[in-house]
This record gives sequence, structure tokens and C-alpha cells, in this order.
Amino acid sequence: MTDAGTLLISMPEIADLADVRRAVVTTWRRRHADFPAPVAGQELDASIPMFHAPDVVRWLAANPRRGNRQIENADLRLYLLRCLGQRLGARTFVATASALLCLRHLDDDEPLVPMAAAAAAPPTVGAEKDDDLLASLRVRAERVDPDDRLLLSEVMALGPHASWLAPAVDELVEAAYNTRDAFGRLLGARHRFNVPELYTDSVVPRLAHLIAELSGAREQARETGVVHVADPAAGAGDLLAAVHAVIDEAEDVKLSGVEPDRFLARLARRRFTVAGVARRDLDIRAAASRHTNADAVVTRLPFRPAEERDAVEVLAAVRRIADALSSRQTAVILGPAEALVDPLPVHRPAVRRRDELLTTGLVEAVIHLPGGMVPFRPAYRTALWVLRREEDAPAHGRVLLADISDRELTDDIVETLVLDVATWRRDGFRPDEHLRVFASQAAISQLTTRPGEASVALTAPRPTGEPSRRAARAVVRIREIDDRIASHREGAGTGDAMPGFGGLVAEREDPRALPTASIARLARASAPGGPLLRILPGARIAPGHVRPIGNHSVFGAPELTGAARVGGRRIDRMVLADAYPRAALTQPGDIIVTTGPRFGAHLDESGYSIIEFPARGLRLTDAGRAVLTPRVLAALLVAAAPTGRAPGAVRGPRRLEDLCIAALPEPVVRRLDTLLAGADARRAQLLHELDMLDELRRTTVDGLTDGTLTLVAAPAPSP
Repeated sequence: MTDAGTLLISMPEIADLADVRRAVVTTWRRRHADFPAPVAGQELDASIPMFHAPDVVRWLAANPRRGNRQIENADLRLYLLRCLGQRLGARTFVATASALLCLRHLDDDEPLVPMAAAAAAPPTVGAEKDDDLLASLRVRAERVDPDDRLLLSEVMALGPHASWLAPAVDELVEAAYNTRDAFGRLLGARHRFNVPELYTDSVVPRLAHLIAELSGAREQARETGVVHVADPAAGAGDLLAAVHAVIDEAEDVKLSGVEPDRFLARLARRRFTVAGVARRDLDIRAAASRHTNADAVVTRLPFRPAEERDAVEVLAAVRRIADALSSRQTAVILGPAEALVDPLPVHRPAVRRRDELLTTGLVEAVIHLPGGMVPFRPAYRTALWVLRREEDAPAHGRVLLADISDRELTDDIVETLVLDVATWRRDGFRPDEHLRVFASQAAISQLTTRPGEASVALTAPRPTGEPSRRAARAVVRIREIDDRIASHREGAGTGDAMPGFGGLVAEREDPRALPTASIARLARASAPGGPLLRILPGARIAPGHVRPIGNHSVFGAPELTGAARVGGRRIDRMVLADAYPRAALTQPGDIIVTTGPRFGAHLDESGYSIIEFPARGLRLTDAGRAVLTPRVLAALLVAAAPTGRAPGAVRGPRRLEDLCIAALPEPVVRRLDTLLAGADARRAQLLHELDMLDELRRTTVDGLTDGTLTLVAAPAPSP
């Protein structure tokens, strides 16, 4: 943007505004006769076409682009306002623009620029100071905000910029239809402003909605007609705004928060004032009061870099919030997963802190969230703790656990999670009435750490539903599949035998969860005979060293995730010896595993392969083979693995070392190994047959198309 007596915009800026490439704007100029003509002027560079910005805005609004989303006039006005705001500095611009929006809202939605003045002199950048307009704005600000809690300081400091900023704000309001929507669009573009505190800690909207629903504020408002919600780390008020959005307009809502940053605190006050919260019901202050009577608390713990993150500090902050809760008060806390759900190092103070929190009986639910919930910090793994002080809780001594770290947080998942927690909060654990989808109950005594034992993950995957019903359904389904496989084999005329699962799988007399152990724990030398397995590193192989032919197969993420055929990438032994002298070959029975870009595992029965980073290998030791077999270990890994990685996350939901596998009894391990061996042999046979059918089709069609083959009539069937 420049100001040669008018608001000017260049072609690259038009492309940015319209979200198209620079060449598209050139095409518009050539094909559309009504596209605004360039502005001529002695102070302008003739080689750089400049256009009258309001004319371009009107043209784009009247001519939606084909094949793309339609540009709304409010979006264009906001873009224009943002470009003009570069003159003020980002922080000052956001404060001033939001103050003017709040001023117009409080002054009965009267335009900031009187209609007569706007018609007589359209706004121009660089115009002389409009004393009358500035004086009018200051008088109005003193009238609506005499104690300067919202906007008076910002309007008083406006100065000569009022001549262009006030009309631009008016245009944004008119395009958005009201001040509330205009304010929402301003905050919606926060990531485009160079004000880090506005967006670095903001969460995705679905997570904010989940937190709001879990707080129980909606139910409290419906029961009593009024609800008080607090956030001890309010920031710009995102979580409070999410709670306010789910409460019906007929109910009264009181919002309070703590934010020591004056800029953010005043912005939050203006935000909720424009949203319709009465001044008496809004309290955003710089320091916390000693006691809050809020019905619900929603907050996020301060972010710390991984190297500075201290689980003790995180859990201490959670404890302070828990201790401040009164009867029937609820708190929803967002914090780092390392402290809230992951296994903690043995003999560390954090273990005792978390156990103490769990044994208070205040922890209602623990939810392990997907990655990418804080968009500006995609590697930041988060979790939710839901706390509630209930004297006669129906689920006393138990806690609700959910792990959605490998799923995308969709609207359906949010709704289902809220239902899981709501029925738990109301009725406790009643499996006959509520079969929860994502959450499962666990006794707190099973989650606390016993002396000398390693801590457990609070959201280790657990099956949901009543165990007896689940077992009965599984047995019926296994036998159905077994019968279908047998009928297909009989119809195909194959007489090869494969052990049937249906006759060997039965319900347990005492259905209960089996103990689990993490891969990291199995790899530690804690057993009498040493560790049960070893973790093998992968080698970084240069792309030029991998060829279709060679002495050793290369196993990496492409093979393990199905992107490449097993055995299709190989490496020569001489290249391996020269370039990778420290790379070790696999042994028969090694399991090759990758967790990125998604989970994959392969049992290398022949051995003598190379593991390509980021894949790694697992090798059972002699002590491990006494309790496990490679085939069973591979199957247990697949069963415990996450289903995928959520969009926006830069890492998988769990590391290989964090995967927990069930500790099956030794007789069950041997029987399962026999079943899996038969199934794998049959599967390998079918895959080989599929490969031959593919080659048969390909060879026939290639010969017909290049003219070397033809087809003859099929022989007549013999009598």
C-alpha cells in the first residue's frame, strides 16, 4: 500500500488479497474490461502499476473467482484495514481498531464517521488531521468509558490516524453487518498480525469447544439460569469465549479471568463487551483474587520449551487449581502430555505429585489429545485433565481415561467424548446403560505407582464396554469368519489345511484386563536373565545406493507402510561395506518397526536385511524368547499401535518405546504362535498367487498391445 493522494494497491498485493497467483491478476486485467485501470501520477513508477484500492475491493466483491471460494466483502475490508494498519505497528493497530469497534458498539452502533462528513470528504491516507473527527471520537470515548477499562486510552492516543482508520473500521462493520462479527473477523486474522502473544498459544477451535462442553457450564446455566466461568490464564479470552458461545442467550453468564498483560486484558474486555456481556458480569484483572466462586474453571497451563519443561511445576499448578475448587465446581486444564499422561521417571518427585493428585478423588477424566492442538507449536503434545469436587461422586475411587492421540479431533469425536464424560459424571460406571466409545474407567489404585515399580501411562489403550459381552461378540465373530474362510476354500477346491481359530478361541472365566509392559521397560535389564529384547537402530541410506537388485533387502518406512513392495529395494554388499561399515544385518526373527509417517511392522523371517532409518528393529533375547515369540511380539505391537497421526501433528502420537503390549501367559503365547504361523503361511500363499495373476494380466496385455501376441478361441469342453 502506498499513498499518492489515494489508497493504492499493487498487483502482488491484489494477488495476496484474492488468494491467487500473480499471473491470475494479469489475466483478469486482460480478459475483463471492467477491471480497474491503473492510477497515473507523477510520483508513481510507471513500470509498477498501482490501482485504486477501494475500486479493486468493489470489483473483487462483485466478481467472485471461478473454481475458488467466493470472497466476502468483509474479508476484503479486513485485508484493506490490515494493510493500512501497518502504519501504526501491529500491536497498536490491533488495540486501536478493536477499541474503535468497541466504541461503536457501546455508542448504539453509531458510525464512527458521521454520514455527512463521510459523504463530503472520503477518507484518504496522508490527509490532514481531521480535528473535528478526532474530537468527536474522544468525546464519545469519555462518555461510554469514563473509567478507562476498555478503550479510552487507545482513542485518546489515536492522533492523526483517525482520518483513515475510523472510516476503514466503519466499512468493516458495514461489510460484516454488525460490530460483533467485525470483531470476530479481526481476531480471526490474528495470525496475520505480528503480535505473537495473540496466536502462539491459541488452540484449534474444536479443542476450545471440547473444553467448553466438558466444563459443564452449559448444564449449570440451564439448571440455575446463571453460570460463572473463570480462567486464571485468560490471555485474549479464547477459552472463555468458547464457553460463552455454548451458553444460550437466555441464560446469564459471568466471566472472570487473570491476565497481567495490559494489552491482552483490555482486548479481552473489549471482546466480551462487544459479544454482549454486561460490564457487571465481566472481570478481567491483572492479578488473581484469593478465592473464586466460579462454577467452572477453564485454562491452559503456560507453555515451556521441552528442555525447560518441569513435570513438578506442571503438577503443582494443577494442584493449586484443584485445591481452590469448592463443592460441585469443575475445572478443565490443558497442559503438556509429558507430565499429565506419559509414564514418569522412576523415583522422581513428579511421580509422587501425580499420585497425590489422583488419590485426592478430584480427577474425573484424563484425555490424551492429538498432536497439533496448538497450531503455532505443532510438536507440543497436550492432554486434558477434568477435575471436579463432588462429595458423593458415583464413581469415587475411579477415573475416566481416553486416548485420542492417534485420531483427528472431529466434531463427532468431540460430541462423543462429551457424552462419555457427561454420563460418567452423572451416573458413574454403569456399563449396562452406557457403553462408552472412547473413554474407559480405571481404578485409581491401579494407576498410582508402587515402590520400586515404573509409573504407567494414564491413557494406555483400554477396551471399552462390559467384558463378558465384548468376549461373547468376539467369539461369535471369529467363528463366523472361520466358517466363511472354510467355505471359500472348499468352493475354490483348495485342500490345504490351515488351523482354524474358531475352535480354539473361547471366553475367559474371569474376564479382566491383563498387565502390560512398555517396549522401553522390556528393553531394560530388569529381568533376572537380562532384558527381554534389544532395540536396533536404523541406518541412513543414501537414495543412490538403493537399487532394484542387490545382495540385501532394504526395509524402511515405504515397505512397512505398504508404499513399496517388500524386497523391491536392495543394496549391494560391497556398497554396504564401504559406505555403511557400522550398519548391522538383521537376524531371522527380528521385527522391523516404524512409527512414521504411520505405524508399520514386519517380521523378517529370513534375516540378512538392512533397516533404513527412521525404521528400527526389535530382537528378542534368550530371556525374551522364553516368554515371547517373534511372531506373537509383532502381532501384539500391531494391536497396541496407534491408528495414525492427526493432521497438524509433526510427530506420531506415541514413540516406539512407549507402546505397551499385553503380558500373555506362556501357554497362550505358544498356541497363538501356532495359529498366527498358519494364518501367515496362508496369507503369503494368497499374496504370491495375486502377484502371479498380476504378472499374467500384465504380460498378456503387453503382448497384445505391441503386436507380438494374439488370442485364440477357447477349446471346446470335453464331453
